[in-house]
Amino acid sequence: MAARTPAWIMPDHLTALGVAGAAFTGACYAATVFSPLFLIGASLGLFINWVGDSLDGNLARYRGIERPRYGFFVDHTSDIFSQMVVSFGLGLSIYMRFDVACLVLIAYLMVSVYTYIRMQATRVMQISYAGFGPTELRILMLGMHVVAYTVGPKQYQVPMIGPLSIFDMGALLLFVIGVVSVFVGAISTAKQIANEDQPPVPAPGE
Repeated sequence: MAARTPAWIMPDHLTALGVAGAAFTGACYAATVFSPLFLIGASLGLFINWVGDSLDGNLARYRGIERPRYGFFVDHTSDIFSQMVVSFGLGLSIYMRFDVACLVLIAYLMVSVYTYIRMQATRVMQISYAGFGPTELRILMLGMHVVAYTVGPKQYQVPMIGPLSIFDMGALLLFVIGVVSVFVGAISTAKQIANEDQPPVPAPGE
């Protein structure tokens, strides 16, 4: 795809395209209060977001015009805004409670912050965990669109929590998985760094 991208399209254009796709996705989620057919638009928005988010860095590297610090900053800052608008759109949709959508956003931000802290400490950038990364998440969301259109926003009364749709339940499961993954990963990384970063041995007589 990078080789076939027109010369006038630059990496920053693709980054902006990814954010626009996310914003369109969030808007379509919110618009499902009028019709579930807006899930089709949300699916298109996710595809646009995937193209922009996946291709911008690859295009820069293919053309030999990468700017590592600038690219890192712009790419991950745009991800924060993209995930926020998608989560808020879900929370305003007929399929997910707003508080549950915010919990999903919190879990995403926790994983992101852990990833960046771990990279700073270990110089290793890891964006996929247990084979599950941004692309797999988008595929899961596309599958959710099919289920949402088929099943609808039916809710079930859960003691002490209130009414939850199957999408709320799935989102809460993702929240728990995200928090547990960060907790387990943080302990594992801390042990690794502790073994590598031993305190200095005092010189004889000190």
